[in-house]
Amino acid sequence: MGLIKSIESVSDVSNLLIDDDQVKQIDLWDAAYKGDPKWIHKKWTSALNNPHSYKQKSLNMPKILSKKMASLVFSKKVNILVTEHTDNKDDSATDDDQSDNEANNFIQSTLDDNYFYNNCERYLEYMFGTGGMVMRFYVANGKVKIRFATADSFYPISQDENGVTECVIASKFVKSGKYYTLLEWHLEDDKNYIVRNDLYQSIDANSDDLGTRVPLKTVYGTSVNDESNYPKLLYTRPTFIYLKPNLANNFSYNSPLGISIYANAIDTLKQLDQAYDMLNQEMEMGRRRIIVPDQLMERRVNPYTGIPEYFMNYDEQVYQGFTFNGTAGADSPPAPKDITLPLRNQEIIETINSLLDILAAQTGFSAGSFSYSNTQGLETATGVISRNSDTYQSKNSHETILEDAFKKMCQTILELGKASKIYTGTTDIDVSVNFDDSIAKDRTENANYYELITGNKPLMPRKDAIMQAFGLTEDQAQDYLDRLNEEESQGSMDDVLDNNHYEDTNENDHEA
Repeated sequence: MGLIKSIESVSDVSNLLIDDDQVKQIDLWDAAYKGDPKWIHKKWTSALNNPHSYKQKSLNMPKILSKKMASLVFSKKVNILVTEHTDNKDDSATDDDQSDNEANNFIQSTLDDNYFYNNCERYLEYMFGTGGMVMRFYVANGKVKIRFATADSFYPISQDENGVTECVIASKFVKSGKYYTLLEWHLEDDKNYIVRNDLYQSIDANSDDLGTRVPLKTVYGTSVNDESNYPKLLYTRPTFIYLKPNLANNFSYNSPLGISIYANAIDTLKQLDQAYDMLNQEMEMGRRRIIVPDQLMERRVNPYTGIPEYFMNYDEQVYQGFTFNGTAGADSPPAPKDITLPLRNQEIIETINSLLDILAAQTGFSAGSFSYSNTQGLETATGVISRNSDTYQSKNSHETILEDAFKKMCQTILELGKASKIYTGTTDIDVSVNFDDSIAKDRTENANYYELITGNKPLMPRKDAIMQAFGLTEDQAQDYLDRLNEEESQGSMDDVLDNNHYEDTNENDHEA
């Protein structure tokens, strides 16, 4: 009856904010991301009316698109800085001064303990591929933990102007040969945010039927509680965050769920895979073919050895026999003939590149972001040259959603730490997120651009340029600058080689 109906049947929720059509869309995007969409499974019937099936070759562009966008918006160089909230902010304070506070130290320690920077980029890739992801926060063994979930396990229950406020997260797994589904309910009432866990056991891994409810201790022992309450006096928001690409859901206007970055490019993806499969077939079907008269394919006895021998190598696939009927004329004896057709590789590759430009435009990338060639295969652009480019604007758009999520994450982490008494500082904080724009820009092109508009004059102090280029503190940059000045003050290379003296000596000799 479907997992949605199964979840509704075991709860007091009358209707989830998601229907089967939206689930099918997520399944479609998920299959495409995994490289196994329905459209690459082909069936055809031969001239003899025999059915055949085969699997098309695929460029797997959904994976490449998701990975590219995730790496653009997030990397290990993203800097999340937490400071205590104050109305009088000291603009002269350095980053080192601002980061040295209890709140920021607790946040950084929590992020490191959860391998946040590695896990977040990976799940952001899933988010761009399938339309969404979830971050959940809880306390275990004296530390705040961060867990992630993908779009196919998230079912919203209610929403407001700030997004999804209640949800259920369904996690399927196998243990000891038995199939389980954990339903993690995130609910709220007037006083508390509530997290309730229900465990179900079924006999079929692929069934949407939840099966029979079993005690949590069957799998988790005492590590998971049936229910946990988070008082609203201590918590300003739920203990989960739902993230989605910053794209309007044009499939369901009222849905709180997001869509994949290639949700509106499915037709182009189909055409791309078809063209790529044609390129592979062209290489396979365009192999050398030679037709030979059937009499050359007979086995005859060698008159010298008395051993039957073939006139050709039957292990070769290039030969195809035909019956010679003498139509070529008496003066033209039957002979092998090469009938190999020329390859159409270049035409197909041009088609693939045209489709890649269309796909780039449909998914928020600039034209030319992806290309295909005979020698290198699929290639991606190394940088975003202009701030007006589609890729740069898409990157900034998605970062807006991500920045808001990171601010909520820091707030929740501190509130969990404060309530569980593993953090004693303030929860009234300011959060700044500095994304690494250098990975999205071509430094050479930017340098040429600023050189042009400044009339080839310096754009910033040398020390500041060193700080930005190498990610150094002010003191470290000053040390670099002092050492550079010291080396320059020792004279030029001409002085070291004494080239001027050498030239003067030659001139004196010549005069003499």
